[in-house]
Amino acid sequence: MGPGGGSFQAGRGSGSFTTQGGATVDYGGRGGSRTGPAGVTRGRGVGGVKVTGPGGQEFSKVGRAGGVQGPGGNAIGGSRGISQTTGPAGSARSISRTGFASGPNSMSAFRGGVAVGPGGVVAGRTGVAANGHGTYFRSAAAVSGQGVAVRRAAVGYHGCFTNTWCAKYPAAWYPVRWGAAAAWTAATWNALSSYGGYPVSQPVSYDYGSTVVYQDDSVYIDGDVVGTSAEYAEQATEIAEAGMTPEATASVEATAAADPTAAPDDSAEPAWQPLGVFAMVQGEEKSSNNIFQLAINKDGVIHGNYYNAVTDTTEQVFGSVDKKTQRAAWMVGDAKTPVYEAGLVNLTKDETSMMIHYSAERSVQASLFRIKQDGDQAK
Repeated sequence: MGPGGGSFQAGRGSGSFTTQGGATVDYGGRGGSRTGPAGVTRGRGVGGVKVTGPGGQEFSKVGRAGGVQGPGGNAIGGSRGISQTTGPAGSARSISRTGFASGPNSMSAFRGGVAVGPGGVVAGRTGVAANGHGTYFRSAAAVSGQGVAVRRAAVGYHGCFTNTWCAKYPAAWYPVRWGAAAAWTAATWNALSSYGGYPVSQPVSYDYGSTVVYQDDSVYIDGDVVGTSAEYAEQATEIAEAGMTPEATASVEATAAADPTAAPDDSAEPAWQPLGVFAMVQGEEKSSNNIFQLAINKDGVIHGNYYNAVTDTTEQVFGSVDKKTQRAAWMVGDAKTPVYEAGLVNLTKDETSMMIHYSAERSVQASLFRIKQDGDQAK
C-alpha cells in the first residue's frame, strides 16, 4: 500500500508436464497490477507455452496483455501474441494483435475486424456483419486468403490421426477396415449421398453470415425466419446428442479397432466414411490449435477425434446428421457444451463457415479449413 492509498500486486509461476501422447509442455508467466488512490487499476502480464512432441515437433506461443480499468467499470486493453510451429516439413509463424474498450453498455471492439455490442457482432472489416447472435459476412477472397495461412501453419499435423498416431493416444478412436491414413480422405457429395441415402441433387448448404443469418433474436435461412436463436441452438444440441444414444455408441464401440496398427480387414465395406481433417479458427486467426477429424456412418452418426495441439491431448467426437435438414452437429468427449455445427455438404468443401453454440443464449460463428498431409498444405 502506497502513502497515497495505492497498492501493487505481482506474481509469477512456471512448470512442466508430459501429456498422454508423450509431448512435453513447458509453461511460465508473470504479471502485476497497480491500483491508484483514485481507484484506477493498471495491469500487465506476459506468458508463454512451449510444446515439444515425441517426434521433435515444436509449438510455442508467447503473449502479452495489458489494461486499465476505472472505478466506474470503463476499461481499455489489448494483447499481442506470437505463435510458431516447427516440424519436419518446415515452420510457420503467426502474429496477432487485439484491443478492446468497454463501458457500462458492454460495447467492445477488436482490431481483428469486428465490433461487438451487447447482442453480438455488429460490424466487420471483411464485410457487413449481422446484428444479434454472432453471424457476420466474409468475402470469398478473405476466407480463401485465411485458408492459405491456416494450412501453411498446419505443417506439424501431418502425422495426426493415422493408425500409428492413434495407437499412442489411449482416448483416440480408429475404426477397423481403415487404411493407415484413411482419416485424411476428403468426402465428395456424390459419394456421401450414395453412401447415406441423401438426395444427390438436393444438398443443403449452410453458409453462416451469408445464407444463414442471426438478426435480433431470430435466425434467417435464405431470408426466411426458421426460429429463434435459442431454438436453433437447441436443435443443434438435439442433433449432436443423437450421436450419443446407446445405439449410436454401440455402433462406435463395435467398429473400433482394438489395435489401430493391425492390418485392415478388406473383407467388407468400411463401416465409416471419412469426412477429413479440419482446423477450426475464429475471426481472422491465421493458425489453429483445434483440429477435428470427422467420419460418418450409414445411419448418419458422426464420430472422430478432437486434437488440442497446445496440450497435446485427444478426445473423441460424438454427433450426428439430421437427414431432413442435413445439419451436422457434434460435441467433444462428455461435455454437453459447446456444440459445433456445419452443413453436411459444407464438410465436403475445403473451407466453410460453422457455428459454435456455447449455450442457448450464445452462439458464435467460426470457420473450418480442411488440412492435408505432407506437401499439399498450401493448396
